[in-house]
Amino acid sequence: MGKTHIADHETLERVAIALESMGASTVPIFNEETGRYTNASIAAWLAKMRDGKNYGVSVPKGSATACTKTGANAGIANPKPGIIGRAAIDPYVNHGAFTFFEVNGGVDADGTPYVTAIDGDGRFSRTDDTWIMTPVLYTLETETDDAVNITVSDTRQPGMKRQPAALLPNGAQRPYMLYAKYALSVDAEGKPRSVSGAQVKRFVSHDTGVSLMKTATTGDSFKTAADDWYVKVMFLLKYATKNSQSVFSGCTGYDVQISPTVAESNTTRVVVAKEKADQILIGSSMILGTHTGTSNDRGNGYNYDVFDAVTVIKKVDVDTSNTAIYFDVAKPFTTATTYLLSTVPWMAGACGAVEGDGSPTSCTDSKQPFVIQGIELGLGMYEVLGNVLIQYTGTGTVVYVNPDTKNEKAGSSPGSALSAGAFPGQAAEGWNYALYCKTVNGLMIQQGTGASTSVGICDGNYKVADTTVGWREWLSLGRLWNGGVAGLWCVYGDLGTGYAWWNFGSRRSANGRSRGEAA
Repeated sequence: MGKTHIADHETLERVAIALESMGASTVPIFNEETGRYTNASIAAWLAKMRDGKNYGVSVPKGSATACTKTGANAGIANPKPGIIGRAAIDPYVNHGAFTFFEVNGGVDADGTPYVTAIDGDGRFSRTDDTWIMTPVLYTLETETDDAVNITVSDTRQPGMKRQPAALLPNGAQRPYMLYAKYALSVDAEGKPRSVSGAQVKRFVSHDTGVSLMKTATTGDSFKTAADDWYVKVMFLLKYATKNSQSVFSGCTGYDVQISPTVAESNTTRVVVAKEKADQILIGSSMILGTHTGTSNDRGNGYNYDVFDAVTVIKKVDVDTSNTAIYFDVAKPFTTATTYLLSTVPWMAGACGAVEGDGSPTSCTDSKQPFVIQGIELGLGMYEVLGNVLIQYTGTGTVVYVNPDTKNEKAGSSPGSALSAGAFPGQAAEGWNYALYCKTVNGLMIQQGTGASTSVGICDGNYKVADTTVGWREWLSLGRLWNGGVAGLWCVYGDLGTGYAWWNFGSRRSANGRSRGEAA
């Protein structure tokens, strides 16, 4: 047995006020030999924080967007999201089912999560793989003619089942859940990461995830339905609305492309018209290309061959008509008035200074990512789900969820995948708006049609015609210019499983290997 010691009580006090009244035995135990906290001690630590309360929300099936908080959730005020310099006001902090911690760690090949550091213990760093750790939740979802009623607790009550992906493939319950805090990036060797300050990996697809993540040997996968479920259910419980963009718009209206007004050499700035510079946010990411081709599409190499996805660090007026935008680049570059400067998805960790739920300077200006329950989302790109695909059968659609991504393959879902029902929408191709949502085989999926950007779910689903035959990937959240069709429930279901482009990303998942929706 490896040498162990108990993590320092005082350093963990910030992340668990409850420890003040507990003995040292309740603190997670760190094993010096393995470099990990023992999973049993973390599970016991989280168990001591349970409040056993049932937090509920009733989601109306009709066009109304407002939901009703029920059970222990009734009477709890909605949080007030924060911005940098003004922390969120969140009455859910440290409340049972809403408890979470930032940790470093990962997942073993069999799907078992592990933790190597906890924020506050002296080992933790957001430049190492960073996750949000939560207790395993239990849920009861019932349906009436008028509503879907969701109840969540940190303690199993009669009729409740475990949350999606709570069971490992061998049937054992996870000691806790891990969710990637940041969008996917890769290190110099191409290894997938969840770290702050990194350029997000773009040009990915469902099939990219199969080859990149190598779940069978790593336990790692692309974002899964279980990761998606956690964010959605937390949002519904805390904010009690089906209109996610009314609280967090995400980066969905930040499509800016500019030509320099002044040519310069050996510079770290680009001089542009002042009215264009005023549209650019400090902290956001941009690309600069020589623009030698005819297309403005950011996916063409000549539109990012000077620099790719670097951060805006300041803006300085040059004169009354021009402003210089300065960039965090490793070496100087040359500009010409024929070049093209464009916005692209934000860097991972853009919300690092936001305290609680919120965005850097505005949650609803449609230009910025946001954080909910410690998870950073809405960077201006679609996020590919690695274990969800849509099959167009020629007469309709079927959405499939694969419980164990060890079996995931390119081109289609494996035989182990479970049906989550039809992809909602009209028979013809186009954007559609669902009325409500419910969880089917671990996927919180939209239901019904006939809503809009202001009623029902408010987030769009794009589907091709029912007469289509083939498989399509599940692209969630929305991209730079999706506007009102974007949001937590947005899905773009038009593209094949191997289609990748500059505004497609994903994130790591520690929950790809599971036995399926737990009973």
